[in-house]
Amino acid sequence: MKRYVIGLIGLTALSGCDSEKPRIEGNRLAVVEYQSQIKIDPDAAGHKINLPSSQYLSSWSQMGGTSSHEALNASLSSPLSVLWISSLGAGNSSSSRILSTPVVANGKLYGLDSNAYVTALDAVSGNRLWQVDAAPENSRGFSLFGQGSLGGGVAYENGTLFVTTPYAEVLALNAETGEVKWRSKTTSPVRAAPTVAEGRVYVVSINNQLDVFDSESGKKLWSHAGITEHAGLLGSASPAVSQGVVVVTYSSGEIFALKVENGHELWSETLATSRRPDSLSSISHIRAFPVISDGLVIIVGHHQKMGAFDLRTGQKVWERQIGGIQTPAVVGNYIFLLSEHNELVALTKNHGLVAWVQDLPKDEKKPHRIMWSGPLVADGKLYLTGQKGELKSFDAQTGREVRTLEVGGRFALPAIVADSHMYLLNENGNVLAWNNIIGPWFYFVGF
Repeated sequence: MKRYVIGLIGLTALSGCDSEKPRIEGNRLAVVEYQSQIKIDPDAAGHKINLPSSQYLSSWSQMGGTSSHEALNASLSSPLSVLWISSLGAGNSSSSRILSTPVVANGKLYGLDSNAYVTALDAVSGNRLWQVDAAPENSRGFSLFGQGSLGGGVAYENGTLFVTTPYAEVLALNAETGEVKWRSKTTSPVRAAPTVAEGRVYVVSINNQLDVFDSESGKKLWSHAGITEHAGLLGSASPAVSQGVVVVTYSSGEIFALKVENGHELWSETLATSRRPDSLSSISHIRAFPVISDGLVIIVGHHQKMGAFDLRTGQKVWERQIGGIQTPAVVGNYIFLLSEHNELVALTKNHGLVAWVQDLPKDEKKPHRIMWSGPLVADGKLYLTGQKGELKSFDAQTGREVRTLEVGGRFALPAIVADSHMYLLNENGNVLAWNNIIGPWFYFVGF
């Protein structure tokens, strides 16, 4: 069972076990061994992948980099130089988890730790500038999970930092001082970071409702609701916004395209599966963020299904039996994604043809466990972070592994790039900042 599935599924399955039964010796084997169904399409075999030239990014202002979540071929500086290692706050535990990457803007790195504290670090030195408790007043000590929390995240726009929390709130902070500008309620706890675009803040809560707020006043402008689900993966997908349209996905597998002005529904679709071989694959949750690129909406579901839809009409352009929970990197005319079976895949954007597929290392004891996060595209390479403290790079043209960097720690979130520097957040709540990695890779950081 993948580690992102809500724990109640596992607890239910264990509740009927008899602890007095004798232990059976031997090695446990999967009843059904996974055989990859991802094959290179003949029409794409040998196809030369040409990415846009690398581009300098001054900021990484929200999850996915931009409100559309479309990726860029970011530029990195060189030579190898570790800049700093600094704590963002509390890391993951059995009762709390960081579900969103930091953001970088205006020379500062901002992030939300697993105890709902927002921290600002100097992006050049790593020095802490300020820290703010985002939990509501008098809420500490009354949580079911004690001081821990699950989810939330941050986004930056025009000098304001927007924060979502598992306390069913969205906040606006002065990005220079951390002072609270406004605080508004959502309908239920929030597991995803907000999306911010052109004066509106888009927030999806765990009851499958999208709330949209005015970024200056915090006034709720409109809401939209999907079907409520009682089981799903841990976390939610932040909406994608582009060309006057917001695309939101829910744990029900529903996809909606709405007008940003008033929430008027333009079209709806679903990636729900009809196959029900087990409790996990029956969950239709879309955990990967939707991506809007050149009039297409790219959606990846976790249950071996992805597709491309026309942004204006919702017409399905193509569909593939490939699934995952990581947001795909859509760059130029190509899509790079991590499948739910630890495969790195390159597809053509307009037709969904598989150009190459690369198997990734798996956990030998838990072969179905998702081990990698990403990809980040930079200087023509794909960067993946791993649960065993590795950072791998792959050639975007061929899928060939280029190098592996052993950094220690554990990573469950992708890397980000801003000002030609790469930033990683590990499960202990520590941020590692560095310049481009060139030459032989081996840099171990015991943190």
